[in-house]
Amino acid sequence: METITIGVAGMRCQACVLSVSTVLLALPGVERVDVSLDAGQASITYDPSLASVARFRDAIEEAGFDAS
Repeated sequence: METITIGVAGMRCQACVLSVSTVLLALPGVERVDVSLDAGQASITYDPSLASVARFRDAIEEAGFDAS
């Protein structure tokens, strides 16, 4: 397992945090997600043989937020 932190811009409330968490947890290979509204970031623990950072960014952006 690996852990990566991705910046997430555009979150304004806990519903946004839940949206980001939900889309990331739905991806294959994702074991754990911690999204911080205050820090504007998502920490993702995942299996690199099943998931990729590019896919995380795509999922965040498809949910309506900016990933960096």
